[in-house]
Amino acid sequence: MISLEQLNAASLPDFVTALAGIFEYSPWIAERAAAARPFRSRVALHEAMCAVIAAASADEQLKLIRAHPELAGKAALRNELTAESGTEQRGAGLNSCTPEELARLHELNKTYSERFAFPFIVAVRGHTPASIIQCFLERIGHSPAVEQQIALHQIGRIGGFRLADAVASTPGEEIMAMIDKLAQHSDSPDNLTCAYLTAAHRAVAEQLRDWMLAAGMSVDIDAVGNVVGRLPCGQAGAKTLITGSHYDTVIDAGRYDGRLGIVLPIVCALGLRQQGRQLPFDLEIVGFADEEGVRFKSTFLGSSAVAGCFDEALLDHVDAQGISMRDALRAAGFDPTAIPALARKPEHLLGYAEVHIEQGPVLLNENRALGVVTAIAGSVRYAVTVTGMAGHAGTVPMHVRRDAAAAAAEMVLAVEKLCSATPGLVGTVGKLSVPNGAVNVIPGRCEFTIDLRAGDDSLRDATSRRVLEEIENIAARRNVGAEPRLLMTAAAAVCSPNMQERLARSIQRITGEAAPRHLPSGAGHDAMKMASVTDIGMLFVRCGNEGISHHPAESLTVADAELAARVFIDFLVTYQDA
Repeated sequence: MISLEQLNAASLPDFVTALAGIFEYSPWIAERAAAARPFRSRVALHEAMCAVIAAASADEQLKLIRAHPELAGKAALRNELTAESGTEQRGAGLNSCTPEELARLHELNKTYSERFAFPFIVAVRGHTPASIIQCFLERIGHSPAVEQQIALHQIGRIGGFRLADAVASTPGEEIMAMIDKLAQHSDSPDNLTCAYLTAAHRAVAEQLRDWMLAAGMSVDIDAVGNVVGRLPCGQAGAKTLITGSHYDTVIDAGRYDGRLGIVLPIVCALGLRQQGRQLPFDLEIVGFADEEGVRFKSTFLGSSAVAGCFDEALLDHVDAQGISMRDALRAAGFDPTAIPALARKPEHLLGYAEVHIEQGPVLLNENRALGVVTAIAGSVRYAVTVTGMAGHAGTVPMHVRRDAAAAAAEMVLAVEKLCSATPGLVGTVGKLSVPNGAVNVIPGRCEFTIDLRAGDDSLRDATSRRVLEEIENIAARRNVGAEPRLLMTAAAAVCSPNMQERLARSIQRITGEAAPRHLPSGAGHDAMKMASVTDIGMLFVRCGNEGISHHPAESLTVADAELAARVFIDFLVTYQDA
């Protein structure tokens, strides 16, 4: 194992020698990539080496592909594989194939080689002989040009896995680089938007899967699209600590919301593996597929499946193009009928710990990098339709108007007044519109949303009733109709005192801070769903730029990411001792 710092300072020959095994018999890749030093992260180093391959001549690319051995081929039988290839093929079980599997692989190797004139290449980490045979069958019908590009992509993946085995990097820089890489996948060319089961969403899932594999985890993408990495401790009857967050985003999003809570634990897991440290419990990292609900209005979709409270009625929800969630899942290769089986059993769990950017200014204003969450506010959401009477702006006297927008405006102010008068309660009208409105027409219809949140469900519900009563009173006085429709109710989730204490102790040990900050979360998180099945805890990381969240200006510093990773590793390795 060599550090990135050492690689940056090494002579060119030493740099090339240290990376000689990353790409099969192709030292020219490292030699050319060295010009891009210094590298701030292992991700940057990998991208530079892949860029060298992409810029290489067609002849060089073909030689690179042909430098790779056949899978379970003659080189393996003669024990002539490089150390890296040998480890990879053994890890995929290619040294212990059944006679039938071995015969089939030899047959496919021959057919493939005759068709393409180069060996079949797939990054075998996470594969079995059966799944490798399936990959052969799926790709053997490709054109040579397409298959060559796939081979180069797989070589890039292999290089990424090998770099994780060979090069150590600082957690903070690695976390930031990984999050930046995820942000390259977007539904929109103009901003970061990643909605459930889109092409960008699936690309992010595949990238998370590769990073989990590189961290030494077994990985699958489950029936709802969650990316699940498992690091077993090898002890019979061991319980599981789950960590993670969501990888979907809102429209025009910030890059750290949700994704920090997936990437940071992956980096921690890789660091533990590189150090040869094993946890006394099973660790599971879950990248929840859909928390924001942008596409199908399906908030907390991924975590509700894991918590065993998935609402199957959501499968019939349709997106803006009229595609149902059920059809979208099937088109992506998932089986909706398998979702109920994803539920975890409480008796098998130690708890759920989520790392999340604060999404607010409290830690920033107090100059603290980290905080311990005490509770997640419960919320209730409504969509309200106000119906009046449209009319000409110049001919209808003011005293007889049934102006839907004016009535809605008074209702919006009523929400603000009621919530402002009650500490611990917040109310927001996030959407307000006049469908088919015109500058010279009295609005006959107005639509708006209400979002009410409080750390105490009884307070929230009491205020909700008062808001609905006030809407009814305003509607009656203004002679308009008002129809509130309940969109969502989420109960407040109190973080386990035990988990709070464990996180606080880790902050104390790493930072020396005598009294770590404890604070509530006004935003919803996947932890709210997980609270129905196990104890929960949350570590908040300072959000820069005035605490702006769900916005491109959302920010995080390398130093804070580094500190959060150190605290989370401490939390993991001391969990049984706390």
